[in-house]
Amino acid sequence: MFLFSTQSIKEMTGHCLAENPNEACGVVLGKTLLHQFKDICANEFSIERGVILFDSHLINDLNLTHANIKKIITTLTNVPLETGALETRKIMTVLDSLEFVAQNGGGDIATSIVRITNTAKSPYRYQMDPLEFLDADKKAERLDLGIVAFYHSHTHSAAYPSDTDVRLAIESGWTDPYYVLVSLENIDAHEIKMYQINVDGTVIEKNYSLSNCS
Repeated sequence: MFLFSTQSIKEMTGHCLAENPNEACGVVLGKTLLHQFKDICANEFSIERGVILFDSHLINDLNLTHANIKKIITTLTNVPLETGALETRKIMTVLDSLEFVAQNGGGDIATSIVRITNTAKSPYRYQMDPLEFLDADKKAERLDLGIVAFYHSHTHSAAYPSDTDVRLAIESGWTDPYYVLVSLENIDAHEIKMYQINVDGTVIEKNYSLSNCS
């Protein structure tokens, strides 16, 4: 499950409230599951990050033992892996292991947000400043992080992607990160929801959890 810190939620909502009545927007930086997998492999087993790909075979390509694989998955899920689970669940590649982790409580971790100017300056739509977005992307690369989500506010509607939001997500090609909506429709009880927007236009609400870590 996607993990937000309470501080990052506070900063994100604070930005949205500060820009009201115009929509606010920004990016969420953090560690994807692949990032986390690479961290463990590099730190625990001295495997170079660059050789770790989604289709890398855990044993033949990365030279991981069954004990190594169990340690990685247990670390990412906080759930002990039962004996024989690797074979019965056909966990053969990096992608197989990440899918298993995602199904068993693991997920991307948000570490910080980057505010980006809404050049549209509108209560009904947003357009991220391209230079500021480029800086955010470079910052992610410099810190060995990824863009795990985008956020923006809805000042007069519910926390659900509009048709325009969906179209822009597809046209941009950024469909791997999640989309976080902060609704200020009820200013005294703002609502925050997160979605996956797929290339076919389907929208799936995703759950997230909170951590008190900053």
